[in-house]
Amino acid sequence: MKHFRLPALLLLLSPIFATADLTRLVPESTLSQIAEEVSGVSAKRNLDTITLYHRTRASSQYRAAAEHIRGQLQAYGFDGAEILEYPADGNTLFGTQKSRPAWEVEFAELWEVTTDGQRLKRHASWEALPLSLAQDSVSGSASGALLVDIGAGTADADYAGKELSGKLVLTSSQPEVVATRAVGQLGAAGIISYAPNQVTAWWKEDDRLVRWGHLDTFSPVKTFAFMISLGVARQFQARLAKGEDIRFDAEVRAGQSEGLYSLVTALIPGSDPEVGSEEIVYTCHLDHPRPGANDNASGCVAILESARTLKRLIDTGALPPPRRGLRFVWPAEIEGTLIYLAERGDTSDIKANIHLDMVGGGSETKSVFRISGGPMSLPSFISDVGHEIGHFVNQQTEQYASGVQVPFPLVSVEGSKNPQLALMEGISMGSDHQVYNAGSFRIPGIYLHDWPDRYIHTNFDTAAMIDPTKLKRAAFIAAVQGWFLAGFGPDEVEPTLDLLRANALLRLRERNLGLARFDAADRSEVLKVHFEVERRKVASIGGFASLGEGLRGFSENYIDRLSQLLPVPMLAIHREPSHPRVYRRNTEIKGTMHAFGYSYLEDRLPKAEYAELKLNGAAAYEALNLVDGTRTVNDIHQWLQAEFGPIPITDVAAYLAALQNINVVQ
Repeated sequence: MKHFRLPALLLLLSPIFATADLTRLVPESTLSQIAEEVSGVSAKRNLDTITLYHRTRASSQYRAAAEHIRGQLQAYGFDGAEILEYPADGNTLFGTQKSRPAWEVEFAELWEVTTDGQRLKRHASWEALPLSLAQDSVSGSASGALLVDIGAGTADADYAGKELSGKLVLTSSQPEVVATRAVGQLGAAGIISYAPNQVTAWWKEDDRLVRWGHLDTFSPVKTFAFMISLGVARQFQARLAKGEDIRFDAEVRAGQSEGLYSLVTALIPGSDPEVGSEEIVYTCHLDHPRPGANDNASGCVAILESARTLKRLIDTGALPPPRRGLRFVWPAEIEGTLIYLAERGDTSDIKANIHLDMVGGGSETKSVFRISGGPMSLPSFISDVGHEIGHFVNQQTEQYASGVQVPFPLVSVEGSKNPQLALMEGISMGSDHQVYNAGSFRIPGIYLHDWPDRYIHTNFDTAAMIDPTKLKRAAFIAAVQGWFLAGFGPDEVEPTLDLLRANALLRLRERNLGLARFDAADRSEVLKVHFEVERRKVASIGGFASLGEGLRGFSENYIDRLSQLLPVPMLAIHREPSHPRVYRRNTEIKGTMHAFGYSYLEDRLPKAEYAELKLNGAAAYEALNLVDGTRTVNDIHQWLQAEFGPIPITDVAAYLAALQNINVVQ
């Protein structure tokens, strides 16, 4: 195997690592101003308030949380802070997101009772624990209803020999999975679910957890469902196994109605006559059940703290007004973002998105902080800058935790002193950033988040589990990133190119290690994609400031020289394309195929055809993002393989053909 030529490698390295330094991107004085002003305590106080509300979309409690955010913004000097409203009626289509009706609850309780109706124990209460009622439950009741265990409720065997009419079913699945059959077809009165928390290394360890439950917003089968812990479910199962009858009284007063999505937004306006109308947009998502502390009160209060910090520093003259605008947005997760961008129309003035979703988990949550740079379909220098800030915070906080005096310990007086140890990633799915990054909008950015978190979507996602130090650091990273991008101009071009060249070299080793999975021809094509990504990262600077032919040429030549260092050459192998078809996006249909509580693809594609699709998750998301009117199916396949590893081309072709069938691509 060919080895790297060390002298050539050192020659490439020497001018780069000497200069690739965060303080070349952002002056140390600016970093100091932001670090001193940003407060984990302030963020935690706002989080304590927000976690008091059960923040389901378009509900009165969501509105109360939104009013708190707007009130704080106004107190911080954002006189123009406002709440935008959009119909939540169950019919209006915003791009690929069908608006969902508001859901409100007046009362819900589940009591175990004796044969003669005497109450024994209350197992669920909306007032005490809103999570104990599955979202989109409707009014209903049951009196003395027997409990029947249907297990997962996904196979015929789960129902064999069981009479369900008028009874309550116990299931390990989410309520929406069993509602159609158990309630709609077999007449069950309602559902009791013990769906465990999302799969992590700690899955099912803590059997006290009650998980957030869902019913299908748009299902014709309307029912109610209660959520209980795995521990309580196991007790029920042991009693049922002994032949004991377990009876319940259940009452729910709840339902869907027309309402309004509320979206809070505020702006620090840009000052530059040429680029002042452009915006760097900060986002989080304000919805989720009570308490919902890390998910996602933490992200909401972190961008609120970034907003407060930057506004105060600008108002006091510590920092000059930004060249571009800094906008802050608090929507409902994914659906609110799709609605906002679809209604905004022209989004070309949004230059970047900084998204925060779960950024405050303390040691009890077992969380790992991550900075994700976005999909390969959208190469941008922005991710490299975000990672550079992350590395800076990692280094400073690790040294501080080890007893070294550093200028940026970034510790809150009420928080931990742990090192940050953030992981730097590429694509990561599951929140609003993926809407900004999607092919309809192509807005690059970074995504700050914790994963895993063993208490996500449960009653233990409480304010007590949040570390103010992590809130401070997340707000610092976000504030520095936004400030840098808002002010990006000619002076920032050269140090940013230095950073890109250094990172291109570092990524070379990672790419080389992954090549063994491919045959010679695919290996060559995957390498070509990787180096094209590096060139596009360089070109992305042009969206903020002029590169100049000299600097751009030098950087692209550097990337070409890097490709020659690989032990595996990029072969000029001609392979007749098996799938030469080229698709273009239908620009009238804006958004992702799957949103929150609604799937555009599943809604429109015949059920049997949808079930046959094998490409899913991030790969399916990227397949649509890569449709640009010039790439063939073969090209898209190679880009997907470069990002995710070997994928059957037939799966890619079938997915794109399905999108053509519903007129998303043509």
